[in-house]
Amino acid sequence: MTDIVSGRAAADAADEAEQPTGTARRKLGLGWLLLACLGIIAVCTLLQLTRGEPSLSINEMIDALRGDQSDTASFVVQELRAPRLIAGIVIGAALGAAGVLMQDSLRNPLADPSLLGVAQGASFAVAIVTFYPEIAPPLPRPILALISGTATGLLVVVIAGKLRDPIRLLLAGAVASAFFGTLTSLVILFAPEDRLGNVAGYQRFVIGSLSTMQWETVWRVVPWSLPAIPLVFIAGRVLNVLKLGDDVAVTMGLDPGRARIALMLIAMALVAPGYAFAGPIAFVALLAPHIARGALRSSDARPVLVGAAALGATQLIAADALGRLLLFPSEIPAGIWTIGIAGLPAMYFVGRIRRTAA
Repeated sequence: MTDIVSGRAAADAADEAEQPTGTARRKLGLGWLLLACLGIIAVCTLLQLTRGEPSLSINEMIDALRGDQSDTASFVVQELRAPRLIAGIVIGAALGAAGVLMQDSLRNPLADPSLLGVAQGASFAVAIVTFYPEIAPPLPRPILALISGTATGLLVVVIAGKLRDPIRLLLAGAVASAFFGTLTSLVILFAPEDRLGNVAGYQRFVIGSLSTMQWETVWRVVPWSLPAIPLVFIAGRVLNVLKLGDDVAVTMGLDPGRARIALMLIAMALVAPGYAFAGPIAFVALLAPHIARGALRSSDARPVLVGAAALGATQLIAADALGRLLLFPSEIPAGIWTIGIAGLPAMYFVGRIRRTAA
């Protein structure tokens, strides 16, 4: 992490060349983007807290949050709907920010945290617990998924730390992902027939869902995310230097290889708990950065990080609201809706992306 901190001086030098009018325009665009995301999240919050069984009016929802409603209504709002909402916001924001870290540090618009192998490592642990519980360690499934996913990501980062090349880092991640994906397929293929009924539950995890979120989940996810927040803001300045090219970064006093490894660790810390508890929710980390760059008409990593985090939270909350309420009482996992919500906007904004001053 010291390379990220030391890289701030290099980033400050790059900032001096930035035009004041461009900065003001980006701040105004970011303000409108955050306002739009806040409005969508507010609407989804009302829908999530009031719609379902039981359905509540806004006044009844407020009373339920205070504990003034019946035990059933208060329990549903406080213990089922509210933690699901908070977890979705935190996980979505973490995925959006991690996507920017991956794409900008590796200079690859298709990079996302799944290339670190975290999702595949977590899925492998869940497959073991689901189909061979007798050999699994005596720990809750999400904790095992968190440990396995984090270990896989660390393995990729350690290998990449010796390679120092962005292309080879992506290759190491792809190999690790394929390896654990194959192991998971073998676990399912050779599972005892009397346990094949568990496939549906495993598939729900792999797709990604917020349906099992509880306050216990929130308190396990948030401690991972909070320490990464200040590092993310510092990282934005370093990302701008890395985008100038490795040779330029070296002349400005930044070690590109070590900086990328530090950025990968931050990205892994952001996404690992979300993948472990909610499953590998697809496309949020991939699409939110592109939509943010297009909406802001900027490649400056600092506002893009903020915008992508807001869009990631918005995308996941909206997807969960659609999945829970559109075909109620049936529920469609949020992971199915994330691509449907962001796909068309991403195609539109990617077409508008143009190179701008960092």
